Amino acid sequence: MARTAFPPAPVGAGRVVVRVLAIVFLAYAAASAIVAAGVATLILGGLDRSDAFTACSILGFLVYVVLALWAAAAPRLVPLVLALLAITAGGTAIGFLPSLMGGA
Repeated sequence: MARTAFPPAPVGAGRVVVRVLAIVFLAYAAASAIVAAGVATLILGGLDRSDAFTACSILGFLVYVVLALWAAAAPRLVPLVLALLAITAGGTAIGFLPSLMGGA
């Protein structure tokens, strides 16, 4: 009997791939949306645009690390993906507020 060069993938390999993709892409998108929401909130609060962007961008690195660690440690995959998508959608919606209100 001929042996295959690669053993079959374990049953949970698809879940691992989805979790890694969630950590890399969805956590980054959620962190970016949170940064956009923070910038929009600070702009609407009267802070200068460049100062708001600098402050939120610096905090964005910490936000991404926290979201990535949470995504790696979350026990269930589907609620994790849904939560990251909801955070991304909410942050993006808040990020558009200054342009909708004429502040951009």
